Amino acid sequence: MGAVTSVILIGHPHPNSGGNRAFAQIHLEEGDRPAFVLRWLCPPHDRGKESFRNFTMIPSLENTLDDSILMVAYAVSRHSAVFDKINRLTKDAPVESHRLAIYKDFTPEERKSIYAALRKLDDLPKVTWCLFDGSLLNSSIAHLTKYKLECEVTRSVFAREYSAWTPGWDVRGKLS
Repeated sequence: MGAVTSVILIGHPHPNSGGNRAFAQIHLEEGDRPAFVLRWLCPPHDRGKESFRNFTMIPSLENTLDDSILMVAYAVSRHSAVFDKINRLTKDAPVESHRLAIYKDFTPEERKSIYAALRKLDDLPKVTWCLFDGSLLNSSIAHLTKYKLECEVTRSVFAREYSAWTPGWDVRGKLS
């Protein structure tokens, strides 16, 4: 396991004051390869339908944002248009393994078809991307403009970290 470089909250907007009333989160863990890991904030059985207890996705490098939305549609919401398509293409393998690997499980044509289906969805829960410095998601976050979903993106404005390589503190950004 590598460092968590992004936390993605899935939930509902507060009706009066914004934010995200999250019921699940996805961590983007980056090390030798990136991985999205689903974590429930409340038991999934409380959501009224059978859900994955855990799920991991190995995203593509060029469409990481799109793959995070795929993770929400498939593993969190189990949106029938996406869920059925993925299961048909993979012969239900992710249902059994609780895992998807974008490059391994889909051809480039299948990926394009999946992303096109995702862009048509307009009934996913609110998604909030909290991006840390150096996150792979920073390279494809602009893809978000192609989607119709309630969302929010936050980025680091300040960081102070001790570096053993340059003995001292590395400070980026300002708080004022």
